[in-house]
Amino acid sequence: MNAQTSVILNSLKRSPLLVGDVLSADVFERNLLGDPDEGMALDYEQKLGHLYEDALERLIDSAPSLDRIASNLQIFDENRRTIGELDFVVRDKQSGHYIHLELAVKFYLAIKRDDGWKCPGPNARDNWQAKLDRMRDHQFQLTRRAEARALLKDKFGITDITVQHLIYGCLFLPIGCDEWPAPEAISGNARIGRWLYVSQWDDYLSHIHDAFIIPKPLWPVEISDDVRPLLTPVTVEELKQAAQERCTMFTIAGSHDVWFLAPDDWAREES
Repeated sequence: MNAQTSVILNSLKRSPLLVGDVLSADVFERNLLGDPDEGMALDYEQKLGHLYEDALERLIDSAPSLDRIASNLQIFDENRRTIGELDFVVRDKQSGHYIHLELAVKFYLAIKRDDGWKCPGPNARDNWQAKLDRMRDHQFQLTRRAEARALLKDKFGITDITVQHLIYGCLFLPIGCDEWPAPEAISGNARIGRWLYVSQWDDYLSHIHDAFIIPKPLWPVEISDDVRPLLTPVTVEELKQAAQERCTMFTIAGSHDVWFLAPDDWAREES
């Protein structure tokens, strides 16, 4: 198992969660997950969410107390149109309970507008409130749909199932701002970073001359001595050049803090 895979698998067990218990879904008990072993490998030629689904599947399969009943279970309506997908269906062997487990990996940059705080993502068309509403009103409700209940009963003999989640990520506050936007449902223990526009660099970080870009597969991972050798060292000019194309996550030498450097036109019209 390579070093990057090792830190990703371990982060799923230890990293702070972005979201705690919500009305329709509690946090999954991570002490039920298995431990990484040397034979585990991950495919990095896929999107971040799929990468972490694969990583979580490895830990579920290695757990002595869990049975993975299904992964990416599609739910269809009577016309065979997809109405949703269950990330995982697992059985807790000790309690005998079935769990619909949803996984998400999300990052949001808080920004203050005239009408209050908004939290768009690095892709500013994404935003936290829309994601939360979608999860709470649709994704966490799927197993209440008649189509899902019929499928679970007919295929697996499941008549009772609990919805739980693991939502990882980080909330980034504007650099130089001490206000707390308090987005709905964000955990009080969530990872917190800072963000700034490229044009703000000299106002706040002119004393920094070198940095480390954090590769996207490692965005959900806390910075530690094990992680630092996996980062990409760059000059500030190289970092700025990358960040003019897209929001770029970085850290600096000797720090465990993380920042997003955003293009100067990021989120100007969104949210």
